[in-house]
Amino acid sequence: MIGWLQRLFLDKRAREALNRRPAPPRAARRHEVSVPPPERSPADALAEAEIRMQRMPPEKAQLIRSAMAVHRASQSALAELGDEELDKLRQVAEKALLGGGR
Repeated sequence: MIGWLQRLFLDKRAREALNRRPAPPRAARRHEVSVPPPERSPADALAEAEIRMQRMPPEKAQLIRSAMAVHRASQSALAELGDEELDKLRQVAEKALLGGGR
């Protein structure tokens, strides 16, 4: 497919120059052991997030702060539920989002 495109858009001299060009060397893929990032304490993560939020527009930072507050409130409400209530809530959510769940 590329050949006919080359003939369509490149003249003979350009095609020859392209064919003479050596192929780029391929990097040998080595299996590298992935090291997980070091664990951060919640306080460190929050401090890093605040530093990043200082660089963004105030409206966006306020929107993120309010979303984080809503997330914390919903997490605290979920933490108060028992196992049976969590299962029921999960089933209702699956039915609502997936159209019937399992």
